[in-house]
Amino acid sequence: MSSPQRQRYNLALAFWNVGAVLTRDSDHPLVVERDGPNGKERGFKLELHDKNPRAPLSPLYLNLRTKDHPKQGPLTLDIVEMAALQMHAVLEGVSFGAVAGVPRAGTAFGQSIAKLRCVPHIPLVKGAHRSDLSFGGYIPMPFTRVLVADDVISRAGSKYRPIELLRHSDLDVRDVGVLVDRMQGGREQLAHIGCRMHAVFMVTQLLDIYVEARKMPAELQTDILQYFAISA
Repeated sequence: MSSPQRQRYNLALAFWNVGAVLTRDSDHPLVVERDGPNGKERGFKLELHDKNPRAPLSPLYLNLRTKDHPKQGPLTLDIVEMAALQMHAVLEGVSFGAVAGVPRAGTAFGQSIAKLRCVPHIPLVKGAHRSDLSFGGYIPMPFTRVLVADDVISRAGSKYRPIELLRHSDLDVRDVGVLVDRMQGGREQLAHIGCRMHAVFMVTQLLDIYVEARKMPAELQTDILQYFAISA
């Protein structure tokens, strides 16, 4: 295993070891149990359930929030910095003069990437409603190319509003950096609005690591992959 592969492997295990990777078998308050078409169903509600409440529950949830997030997550500063280093690596050759983290989970990663690249971070602030978004501070000169950073992408819905806000301020947004691509169409949806996605992990790579490390049974990996196949 090469050094970069080892670093990604260690990052994946760090996520698991602090409890950032939750499955339907986890004993965690985020796990939902309800009656489904085929009996009892356990899993997680995602943003898509706001529009489609009866969509199948996700058997996998990545809680990549930090401890100071309003919905407190398990990630420590050390893990955020490890993650930012890997995001910085996959962004090699990508040009940008500022970073905007998608609030709130993406903010910590955006700040860390900006520090590594020695460029400004643009604070974005959520309002009372999910669609409300505004600048919380520094706004660069027009036409600066801005990287949008976030933790996870499923579909691209949560990325549209930050990209729209930045572009309406005459900023150039062409690239989105994330830690994990859940492979549910986000990459293709971003491409439709002229953005490239750069991910440290495909969700399949994470699952392979957890099965190899004997953290996850192969049967559960199969069920998770089946869920992604039908919900893409």
